[in-house]
Amino acid sequence: MAYAGGAGSVSIGTAATLICVPSGQGVLVQNNGTAAVTLGGAGVSAGTAVATGGVTLPAGQTSPVMVPTGLRPGTVAANDGLYGRTSSGTSSVAFLSAV
Repeated sequence: MAYAGGAGSVSIGTAATLICVPSGQGVLVQNNGTAAVTLGGAGVSAGTAVATGGVTLPAGQTSPVMVPTGLRPGTVAANDGLYGRTSSGTSSVAFLSAV
C-alpha cells in the first residue's frame, strides 16, 4: 500500500482548514501543537466534535489517531476532505493517509 504523508497548520478563522483528503482506509492524524483541534467536515466548528460526530485532538498529542472514512459529519465518501479548526491560536497537525 502506498502512503502520502505531510504536515499542515490548522488555525482559527471563519472557515475550517483542509488537512487532507483521506483515502478509503481513513487517515492517521496527530496534533503536534499547543491548541486542541476539532476535526470534521468543511463546516466544522471549534469545540463541537461530540455534537457533530467528529473528534477533538488534544494539544500536545503523543500518539496518532486513526480517523476512519465516514466519521466526518455529513460525509461518507473517501474523497470528502478532513478539516480542522482550533478555538484559539494555531496548531500543527501531521497526517498519514494511504493513496
